[in-house]
Amino acid sequence: MAVHAQLDSYQGNDSINLVIRHLADEQGYDAKVVSRMLKAGNFLNRIAGPLTPEQVGCGYAHIELLERLHQLDTETALSLLQATLANQQTLQALRETNKRYTKAVGTPTSTTRARARSRVTEHERLCGDALEASGPEFFGYPNGEMVRVTQSDFFSQFFLIQENRTAKVAIFGRVGDTSRKEEKAAADLLKLASLARPYFEKVWFIFPHGSSLVHELAFYAHTIKALGKWLHLGTLSHDGASVEPMKKLGRALVNELVEGIDPLRWSGISLSKHKKSGGAFKLVNLE
Repeated sequence: MAVHAQLDSYQGNDSINLVIRHLADEQGYDAKVVSRMLKAGNFLNRIAGPLTPEQVGCGYAHIELLERLHQLDTETALSLLQATLANQQTLQALRETNKRYTKAVGTPTSTTRARARSRVTEHERLCGDALEASGPEFFGYPNGEMVRVTQSDFFSQFFLIQENRTAKVAIFGRVGDTSRKEEKAAADLLKLASLARPYFEKVWFIFPHGSSLVHELAFYAHTIKALGKWLHLGTLSHDGASVEPMKKLGRALVNELVEGIDPLRWSGISLSKHKKSGGAFKLVNLE
């Protein structure tokens, strides 16, 4: 809870992952452990609301298993919530319960795919509701019309704002691909944004509340000088009822001197010399 509060109030220029590492060191924890704790805490907040430390008598690993069960069978997970918080459910018992429901729902692969499809569908539904509540004026077009695009050979699953029958804003609701590294997922989203740019004045991406992918994409967008200009990022609010634009851009910008990260880097092998080659993509002035 202490780390979560510090993250929420942070306004520096380091990446969120770097900040977590620093805060974890201060608390005497491994950064990966703190990240897992934060994720478990976010899940608890979603299903049980704010809790005091005295109300949580179990470890974060218990909550992780409860979250997996929640994805398989919501009612069963909620029925075990209080017993888990009171440390009356062992890790072994929660693992066995997960195994039983995994077998009942389907194979791990089919279950994962079904769960991913369900997350995407639910996020798209929440985005539609939030966009309807926000209205075109939220995006700078008070006289515009919000449209859910149901058929397009060019772009899939998106909304647009049109004004005088001309498309002005493309809005993509995206969850992120948990099977891939966030760097690759962010790079693919940046490609999508660049593809849409010639046809719209603004391109928006809206992620679930608490998404970490939004910070990765923000870093990439900042690198190509698109962030806040034609490319805009946001997340759904905690209750999913509205859109929250990403304002604390400092949290997304990785300190390259510390981490040595460059999303435009590339590496390969020379076909003629058969030696390793590498570099970084540079912006080309097309004007």
